[in-house]
Amino acid sequence: MAPPPTSGKHPPSPRPRFLPRTGPNPAPFPPPAAAGPQQRRLLKAAADGDLGRFKSIASALDGGKGRAREAVEAARDGGFGALHAAARHGRMAVCVYLVEQLGVNVDAADDKGDTPLKYALGSGNLDIVRYLLDHDADPEKPGEHGATALHVAAGAGMCEMIEVLLSKGADVNSVSFRGTPLHAAIVGKHDAAVKTLLNHHADCNKAMAIHYTPLIAAIHVRSLKCVKLLIKAGADVKGVGPLTPLIAAADDGLTDFNKPLLAAGADADVRDDGGQLPIEIAARNNRRKDVEILFPVTSRIPYVRDWSVDGILAYVKSVRNQEDDPLYKMGPAYLKSEGNKAYKRKDYVSAINFYNMATKLDPEDVTLHSNRSVCWINLGEGDKALEAAEMCRIIRPDWPKACYRQGAAQMFLKNYEKACDAFQDGLKLDPTNVEIENALW
Repeated sequence: MAPPPTSGKHPPSPRPRFLPRTGPNPAPFPPPAAAGPQQRRLLKAAADGDLGRFKSIASALDGGKGRAREAVEAARDGGFGALHAAARHGRMAVCVYLVEQLGVNVDAADDKGDTPLKYALGSGNLDIVRYLLDHDADPEKPGEHGATALHVAAGAGMCEMIEVLLSKGADVNSVSFRGTPLHAAIVGKHDAAVKTLLNHHADCNKAMAIHYTPLIAAIHVRSLKCVKLLIKAGADVKGVGPLTPLIAAADDGLTDFNKPLLAAGADADVRDDGGQLPIEIAARNNRRKDVEILFPVTSRIPYVRDWSVDGILAYVKSVRNQEDDPLYKMGPAYLKSEGNKAYKRKDYVSAINFYNMATKLDPEDVTLHSNRSVCWINLGEGDKALEAAEMCRIIRPDWPKACYRQGAAQMFLKNYEKACDAFQDGLKLDPTNVEIENALW
């Protein structure tokens, strides 16, 4: 039997972010806590670019054993070493000495999995990035949350960095569980980076968690420029599953987005998973202009007697006034509670219905998606369980339970290698989690 649903207040979370914050101004070099005094001085010299002092300290650490490289590589703090520090602060001379004279590992990862290349990207130092790539740094090595160097560059809107990485073989469609580099650029609202990636044949229809395409991402961040770039590149405006681009635009009240979507062939007669058409969603939000735009392209709704703009607005208003709509009659906490009760009596269909309604009112409550995943497994619907679990990871990539749910769904689907990957990701986040460890074994 699947584990029980998650209860209690859900962890606070912002809108899904695809990348850690990066920028051109690195933070001050942190004082190493785990390293010894000499190692601290070595790392500080690397960060300061003081090559003479660095060599002197390295020689002292080696103690005449002729193993300077090993001595330097052993000096680490939080997993990062001298090459990370030099790359982060743009110290070219130190980087050259480390790579060409000592032969240190150019792809050494810190405790989060980030390499010197990622550190150079974070500081915006193009020369160091080029140097590391020219000396066999792997642009495809995944770091924290599975993000590659291209994800970092795209998320920070670094177009020149993107061009350099792609010229060195970076995969324009590489996937982390937060999305592709194109997703990352869109979430950052970097339309120039979006254009650069699309010019290099980025897949404008690559979906995460079933329906989270680049076009849906652009609508969620309210970037009309990105939407138009994606449509021009051939993005599918019909979408995947019940969350179509037109429904997403109607949900967010994005009037200016309707016309380009409709012009590209968006279907106004597709309903969301609650049975609502885009025009009904617009009317529910009391957006007359949106209703006027959608009215000519929407087929007549049989239960709306007065088929006119005013008639649609009046119908939706009457439904809400009569409190016939459970979404406005009950709050998300009540709906979640009822879903948990249904789960306990093994009425998984009812539980999913309650969780779905609660999700409409609180879409970022990650526990609702987690609970839906458990129910779908109990109903034998592995694909739907995986979809819900992947949504958990997009919303809360640092939540071990999301990794566990994804692993459980992959196990159900007999995708054992992917299940192991998900469980291992969870253990990295919470090494003491017995539930995940048992599942991995």
